[in-house]
Amino acid sequence: MRYTIILLASLVLASVTAQADTGPHLWLTVNARSHELWEDTKTKTQVSVRFPEFEDFNYFYLSQKITTKLNDKWSLGTHPVFETSKKGDDWNNTYRLDLELNPAKFNLGDNGPTISMRNRWELRWKEGKGSEIFHRIRHSSKASWKINWGPFSSYTIADEVFFEEHKSKITRNRIYPVMLGSKIGDQKISYYLLYQSDRQGTSSDWDGKYVLGASLSY
Repeated sequence: MRYTIILLASLVLASVTAQADTGPHLWLTVNARSHELWEDTKTKTQVSVRFPEFEDFNYFYLSQKITTKLNDKWSLGTHPVFETSKKGDDWNNTYRLDLELNPAKFNLGDNGPTISMRNRWELRWKEGKGSEIFHRIRHSSKASWKINWGPFSSYTIADEVFFEEHKSKITRNRIYPVMLGSKIGDQKISYYLLYQSDRQGTSSDWDGKYVLGASLSY
């Protein structure tokens, strides 16, 4: 079953990359070590940068993630975020508060994948838009299998959907046909490829791009 999923993911990968409108982008993320604030509550810093088509640096993201375990089945996330992106010669800042209510991971059968889900509500304040709050809802689902392929110990597929309240539409979708996890000592590294579709305004037209990424967690 695991290898069937991998084969299907490879076919999806070949299909979506053929439809991409631009060359591959590069996304890099670093997660600092978690620290306990008080019982059942931890925090960590996350930093991300992006390079469109492996060229100019055009995006920076900084978040202080605070996660509270409510019980054995649910956790609460409260994450202040600063992000800035470049369009042309100008940089535009966005300030966010991410609120999450996420179920615990669970396994599908004895040999099945581990399923994890994230439910996020973003409150966004954009530079130049005054005190107006832009609401966005995001849901992601992942299925992970343990593997033993040289340096890689896990294989994951995932999907994430974005819904913008002021447009009343799904405006973005990310498909991850390949995510490979490995370890170097205590550090975890994830390598992935994703295909991102973005709606053009509120029309029915979509643009696509594919991204090569890596995430390092201490």
